[in-house]
Amino acid sequence: MKKSNVVQPYDLESINIKNWVTKSNILIESTYKLSLQEQRILLIMASKVQPNDETLKTYRFRAKDFIEIVGNKKGTGFYSYLKEIVNGLQTKILTIKEKGRQRNYNWVITSIYEENEGYITLQFHPSLKYLFLELKEKFTSYQLENVVRLNSVYSIRIYELLKQYERLRKRELTLEELRHFLAIEPTKYKQYGHFKSKVLAVAQKEINNKTDIHFEFVEIKTGRKVTSIEFIITSSSKETKLKSTQSSLDLLDNEKENGLYHDLVSLGVKPEKIEWVLSEFAKEQVERNVKYTQGRLVIGDITHPHSYVIKAIQKDYAKVSQESKVATPKKSTRKELVPDFMIEAEDKGKALENLTLKEKQELFYEENGNQIEFEKRLLQFQELRKMLVLNSEEPNQEELKKAQEAAVQEVLRNMNEDLRKREEIGLKPRLINDFENKELREIYRTFLHKQV
Repeated sequence: MKKSNVVQPYDLESINIKNWVTKSNILIESTYKLSLQEQRILLIMASKVQPNDETLKTYRFRAKDFIEIVGNKKGTGFYSYLKEIVNGLQTKILTIKEKGRQRNYNWVITSIYEENEGYITLQFHPSLKYLFLELKEKFTSYQLENVVRLNSVYSIRIYELLKQYERLRKRELTLEELRHFLAIEPTKYKQYGHFKSKVLAVAQKEINNKTDIHFEFVEIKTGRKVTSIEFIITSSSKETKLKSTQSSLDLLDNEKENGLYHDLVSLGVKPEKIEWVLSEFAKEQVERNVKYTQGRLVIGDITHPHSYVIKAIQKDYAKVSQESKVATPKKSTRKELVPDFMIEAEDKGKALENLTLKEKQELFYEENGNQIEFEKRLLQFQELRKMLVLNSEEPNQEELKKAQEAAVQEVLRNMNEDLRKREEIGLKPRLINDFENKELREIYRTFLHKQV
């Protein structure tokens, strides 16, 4: 009998949902529209890519194993259905926009069907290599099991967008950005209520129950309209969750550091940047450069405090300025140095006396944000405090009450800090009717009554 010369070109791949998927953040934040089954196929393929691979390999799977993960359609043979999905996938386009240039790629370049043998062979388009391999920075990793059981395409995409920010614990996206990432057509879920129930609520339930992260979200309004979503992200693993909770509690309970956080927020620095600054630089260095920036802001020396304060902290402008003043004769009046009278609180008060009420109000808004931004911060801190107090997945009524009380106290503490800042520069307290949010309005009413 003549020996067969047929050689199988590719090894047979097993599917292990414990495998890791690693993607460039460019890919995670790109826009593409795929069915749930197409998403699952790509995720299985991505889980086979290894960090030490030099190219995107060709993978050969047993069709029966594949369909067990992807799912089948009633009344259809699993092999025919799989073939139908892959044929559709080969026509789908991935659009990547970078540095003013738009590139379009096919996801899959090779698909071989061995119907008699029951195998299917697939290969990513080689041009996608930089999105999966040789990733040294700006990438996100997670285990396949976290996404392959999700039953909504939106849940998968939202999981990836939040997993990307898991370490920062927060991510804010405008509704426009979120709809763009999820490839939702302008005519679909036009009303926010529909979008919330069909996309956000579904994703929240699935992700919280089936993955390694947990999220809550806060609606951010412009006027009466919800325009952005603030996601608060925690890890579902006990060890990471404990570290995350302790870190956030330290931030809230340490008055000096919490003051720094508020000062940086008032200068317009984004939360993720604040967390980076507080973790990378010594507290004393951050503190002195925040004060330095505030001083320069009062005398009108800077116009973009949010970016200036970051540079000041990185280069330690405050220390350089102090050293320069020691080395420079007193008669020197170099413009870039903050005068001594601006650093001392008493002399700073004298400078503020020369401002009109309108100028003081404008200065306060520049440092602390307008009413909408103030309410947004209050809601964020309220939600974060409530979440940190709730330790159990299914809290009882007593635990819920305790969390609610802690959240209200956090809001009151911030309102008190706001009132103190307003009084320092001679502004009257906010009016009750200034508050758009009903709950905050009632808390503020109680707060003012206690002040009286």
